[in-house]
Amino acid sequence: SAQPLPVERLRRPAADHKAISQAVDLILQAKNPIILAGNGAVRKRAARQLVRLAQKTGIGVVNTFMGKGAVPMDDPHCLFTMGLGVGDYNNHAFANADLILTAGYDLVEYSPSAWYKPASKAKIIHIDFEPAEIDTHFPVAVDIVADLADALWQMNEELDRRAEGRLPLFDIASRGKLRDTMSADFAAEKDDTGFPMKPQKILWDVRQFMGPDDILLSDVGAHKMWVSRYYQCETPNTCLISNGFCSMGFALPGAIGAKFACPDRRVLSINGDAGFLMNVQELETAVRYKLNIVIMVWVDGEYGLIKWKQQDAFDGRHSKLDFGNPDYELLAKAFGMWGKSLTAADQLPGALEEAFRQQGPALIAVPVDYRENRKLTARLGQISIPI
Repeated sequence: SAQPLPVERLRRPAADHKAISQAVDLILQAKNPIILAGNGAVRKRAARQLVRLAQKTGIGVVNTFMGKGAVPMDDPHCLFTMGLGVGDYNNHAFANADLILTAGYDLVEYSPSAWYKPASKAKIIHIDFEPAEIDTHFPVAVDIVADLADALWQMNEELDRRAEGRLPLFDIASRGKLRDTMSADFAAEKDDTGFPMKPQKILWDVRQFMGPDDILLSDVGAHKMWVSRYYQCETPNTCLISNGFCSMGFALPGAIGAKFACPDRRVLSINGDAGFLMNVQELETAVRYKLNIVIMVWVDGEYGLIKWKQQDAFDGRHSKLDFGNPDYELLAKAFGMWGKSLTAADQLPGALEEAFRQQGPALIAVPVDYRENRKLTARLGQISIPI
């Protein structure tokens, strides 16, 4: 009978030594460089070499939505996530940069028009296993097309040879104010007791509860914007976000896959009510396989991200986007699983504890206060990703 083909592990080509030398030349000549880590940087080998490069040079690293954990959140070189508002604090770090190194970055993750201004004349080093795309806002000075981990390793070795005794080249303490400002912003609502719950408060409680290697998956909707900015990571591949095509309904089946891949880790999916209902049938799969995944549903009864963008574009007006929701505790019961609908903000930590003690999947419904959406827009500028 037919058998699956054997798995062959192939190696990507190494970087061209002349391109590596040119990139190191630009780093040594730079006055105010910054690194943008994309989805390719969360591979473990690549992440280790990226951290080594950041610490060796003293260059700060901003990550995209899909690059979370490439540099640990507690490392002073981590300048958190960019990609929500064009006026966010770490976006401004790019406005003053004379050199931008992109590692594993794909233009579909976050358009360079949101962070690169041609008038700045900043030079770009692009490192990825695919050549750089051509774009007015992405003028690449050095294109290193190779295995990302190997390319970063070669750069680290070259810097050791050429800058011995001068490393780090830059003082990361100069980024301390940016980190402190953003950290204070993340914590601003941590003690809020309002209900429905503010998105910032939900994510503060979730981050406090989840361990450094636990896995969070974010579905697509208004909640994704909040997860992307407010949920930081210690390790790669611990926050999985569907960007680019932005596939609603991804998080629940994705959580099932994550639990099969990592059975000893906690797996939490955060979903909007609309995206959750698109794949609600997968609860049966999780029940059948007795997978202790926790499905958190942010309940607002609307297509929240579409509403948010329409309000921004049309002076607060929006089309009819509301819909009805089930009783989530009864829905969970119908599938033969544990479920709880919160009625107060202080119930969330206890609900998470109880949910992860179950022998199978668990469902937590959290009413969310999306009046915070436009308040965030007012502070950070227009949300700058496609729906």
